[in-house]
Amino acid sequence: MTSPTPHIAEFLASIGLSHLHDVFSSEDIDMSTLPLLDKDDLKELGLTLGQRKKLLAGLAGLNAQEPAPRRVVEPPEDAPIQLRRISVLFCDIVGSTELSQQHSIEDMQIIMQHYYEVAADVAKARDGYLVGSQGDGVVILFGYPRVLDGFAERCVQAAEDLQRALAERLVVFDGRPSFHIPTRIGIATGQAAVGQASGALRGDAMQLVGPVVNRAARLQTVAHPQAIVVDSKTEYLTRNAVHYSEVEAHDLKGLPLGTEVFHVLGMHHVTKGAARPATLIGRSGETGTLRRLWVQAQAGKPSTVTLTGDAGIGKSTLLQSFVTAVQTNPTVRVLQLNCAAMGARSPLLPVAKMLEALTTGRDTAPSLSQLLGAPDPQILDRLAQFLSLGGTPRRDSTLSLRDRDGVLEFLSDWIINGATGPTLVVLENAQWADDSTRELLKRTAERARQDGAALMLIAAGREDSADIWQDATGHQTLTLTPLAARHCETLLQGIFGTKPVAHSIRKNILDHSGGNPLMLETLGHAQAAQHSVGLTGHVEIPHTIYESVSKRLDGIRLGRSVIEALAVLNSPASPALLAAVLEQNENSMTPAIDALRQAGLIQHNVVAGQDVINIRHQVYRDVIYEQIVGQSRRKIHRAAYNALGDFHTDMRTQQPDLLATHAQVARDWENTALHALAAGETLLQRSALIEAGHFLDMANTALQRLPAEDAIKQKRLRAITGLASVERSRFGIATDASADFGQQAVQLAREIGDSKTELLALNGLYAHSLVRANYPRAQEYAETLLETASQSQDKTFVMIGTRAIGAVAFHRSDQKTAQKNLNTALGQYDKDAHLHLAHAHGYDHAEICAAFLCMSNWLTGDLLQSRQFGAFSIDHSREIQHAHSLAQAMAFRLLLGALARHGAELSVIGIEAVALGEKHDIRVMRAAAILFPFVTQLCLRPEPPKPDEMTELSERVKEFRAMNPFNYGPLVASLIADVSLRAGDIDGADDALSEGAKVEQRTGETWTAPELLRLRARVAAERGHSDIARQLRDEALECARTSGAHTLALRILCDRAEADPAPDAIQDVQDAVSQMASDDHGWDMKRATALVQGATAA
Repeated sequence: MTSPTPHIAEFLASIGLSHLHDVFSSEDIDMSTLPLLDKDDLKELGLTLGQRKKLLAGLAGLNAQEPAPRRVVEPPEDAPIQLRRISVLFCDIVGSTELSQQHSIEDMQIIMQHYYEVAADVAKARDGYLVGSQGDGVVILFGYPRVLDGFAERCVQAAEDLQRALAERLVVFDGRPSFHIPTRIGIATGQAAVGQASGALRGDAMQLVGPVVNRAARLQTVAHPQAIVVDSKTEYLTRNAVHYSEVEAHDLKGLPLGTEVFHVLGMHHVTKGAARPATLIGRSGETGTLRRLWVQAQAGKPSTVTLTGDAGIGKSTLLQSFVTAVQTNPTVRVLQLNCAAMGARSPLLPVAKMLEALTTGRDTAPSLSQLLGAPDPQILDRLAQFLSLGGTPRRDSTLSLRDRDGVLEFLSDWIINGATGPTLVVLENAQWADDSTRELLKRTAERARQDGAALMLIAAGREDSADIWQDATGHQTLTLTPLAARHCETLLQGIFGTKPVAHSIRKNILDHSGGNPLMLETLGHAQAAQHSVGLTGHVEIPHTIYESVSKRLDGIRLGRSVIEALAVLNSPASPALLAAVLEQNENSMTPAIDALRQAGLIQHNVVAGQDVINIRHQVYRDVIYEQIVGQSRRKIHRAAYNALGDFHTDMRTQQPDLLATHAQVARDWENTALHALAAGETLLQRSALIEAGHFLDMANTALQRLPAEDAIKQKRLRAITGLASVERSRFGIATDASADFGQQAVQLAREIGDSKTELLALNGLYAHSLVRANYPRAQEYAETLLETASQSQDKTFVMIGTRAIGAVAFHRSDQKTAQKNLNTALGQYDKDAHLHLAHAHGYDHAEICAAFLCMSNWLTGDLLQSRQFGAFSIDHSREIQHAHSLAQAMAFRLLLGALARHGAELSVIGIEAVALGEKHDIRVMRAAAILFPFVTQLCLRPEPPKPDEMTELSERVKEFRAMNPFNYGPLVASLIADVSLRAGDIDGADDALSEGAKVEQRTGETWTAPELLRLRARVAAERGHSDIARQLRDEALECARTSGAHTLALRILCDRAEADPAPDAIQDVQDAVSQMASDDHGWDMKRATALVQGATAA
């Protein structure tokens, strides 16, 4: 058996000639052609006698007489099917039908064989995988069977290479004109299932399934002959390296209408840098080190720094921040080199791109000669030849090693001595640096130390890249680790701003990002754009992270099954648990675990005396999990479910959410329903609304897949009832989904004869109608609920029905009926017996009774009783620890406080209510909490509102109405009108009151009707219409007295006394004060007292 032929870089390193790698790669010489070179070839390449001897001796040891196998990217014969991100190149011959008519079958066979051979050569050169042919089309994959950096860019470059090669390598027939094969190419990037199906015969074609393949084939149909088109994903990934046309929209068969298409116009001559975030967070230690070394460098102590870390960890951000700070000194020269994946075999490409960027693009840009200090023309010519600058073509043969050495010496001298001030050199993406660039920077550092130059060199690359200055004196390596939690919070807050995001979603984003800033930003922006991340974190992993992790995965031959099991478990696991999941002997996994640890993919720790294995970073786990194809994923989840249940006997009670997740992916619907329902109901009791909704929905979906037996319907009823509670708590009772859940619950309850749940659902439908401001329908549901509960002698729902009658009466201004029923209902409440209703309804019975009694008693003049009910609703909600009830109690307290002008105390309640609403994603309550304290402040403040405050008020009102579009519109209109009058905007006040009156008339919500009429009188007075103002005040007073709204009657009489402080008007105020049931020393009572005392003193 012969050993596999090494890669040329490995071979050269083994014989001490690694510095010659660029010489051979620039001539496309690899291990398939190297053994064919003779002494003259090696002389022509510029090798010295000693180098030639070494090389030939090394080749002899490889048995060079046997042709070396071609290094073609091929998957292993047992490659399992995986979900991979790939770029697909689909090439089709233009006019193939006409071509076949013009040539015989034998000729066509020669043409097609030529076509396939050229395609195979291009695929090999660009590390693609030639899947095969489809008629006159060929398909080449990039990103499989192994991921290489920049595989989408490689794909576009391969497409250009293929068309160029077909144009240059003509088809030749004896005695007939030669011709080239014209093609059109489509490229698409996306996910596909690719690999060898289990049970397939040896030699069978690889399976390739996914819309990306069809998309590439369809795209080529819109390409012009000898042209290339790509999809939007490919364009996004390669836009920094490829020049594209403007986007076009095409309707292609089998694809969405208006599919975006981009035509390739060529490769960029100067690589564009990726956009970088401007803010650096959490890198103060690394920044301090760089600054200290920079100070030393400026003093003549040159420094070298290697900056390493995973993809997305923030290397570029740190560098850009440091460079920006350094450039504030105009005497500093900064040279920025950027390596690219496609340039790893091109000598000094980063230097060439930097020089080209410095000498082009500006009218004032210097020439190359000026930039480099007018060197000797021969040196300049050799430099231009070696770097292919300014369109200078390369010579037929590579420059001699002596010429190469001279170029490196010249560039090194220019870096050190080419500026009057200190120089900072930054090399980014050092993992892709070619050998000549590395040699240049190594020489430069050595010379700078000898000369005491004011120079600092930084190379930033991923952890697996070789260190350029590893053995240099004083060299420093900075490894960026994941951001600390507090810095992640800061970064996330910068993305969200003032946008409310629930605590559980924030935590999920932070956990998923694993401290990786790029992943954090990806998840954060997806959530901010309302592409909801939710609890699953299912957002596409950034491509640079995917490539980096996938390269490591593709590099291991052992351990794939182990790391997939860890990804499915998604938590630290003992070797014993892993062995159980994989159905293997624990000792047999040791080699795989060792390989994974050496690859930097896992961590092996001891926790509480037990061995624990975990994937190194969460983003690594996400990439691994993404690649597990559906059938394999389901199998591992099923094994994990069984193993966890066996290893942890309390798992069913302690972590039903985890078991539900495994069962769901395994498509075990019975166990999914069992565990998800338990998890959802437990979470609902803890007011973890988002999590509860997630698992209750999971349970409902699973139950719908099971036979519709009564036992299943009973569980579905529990799930739907819980979902209705979550919906009401998070988004309000008025949503369409809330009504839909209620209707489903009524139907299921009647099917299985569950009268208790039927009553519960009827209550939900009543509440939905109430909050939708459909008071006639709410009255019907309330009466039906009370009647049905009375017939079934259900005391609990008799209590709830009584409350419902009272709540409708309150909104329709029948305060006598409201207080009678609400007091009765509150008196029937027993915390021990009725607390569970808070979780079933989404709010507590006593809390909502007290909240409505607080408002009703304020209207009827019992101000102290009102405050007591308001305090009880909040205190009781705290006591029962029910978040939604507490948020609702605070919201109603704030709503009434704005009408009553309660002042500073509202701000304190509002701050807590905002935090509570954001933590539990209770959006309605948060909107109330940001509106009512603010508008109250504007109403009570001596100075009028400013324009920016009016704009802010408009935004807050808009948010409140978006969350609560149906009821309390007249109240909000009255508050807007009051503030508008204070701001001098009479028309704005009039418009608000007109809108409030329309809502009042449409809905029948009249409890604030006297206040609207009072403010209409103020508008009339401001316009100078005193007679109309008096008439409207009289109308408002009559309305208040008819509905028993004594407090609003007092407010109206105070307005009249201020307008005309006649003795009878003052007496009316005094009489109204005497009719008040109690005095809370609030705004209305203080105002009335001041008017009476002022008149007495006068």
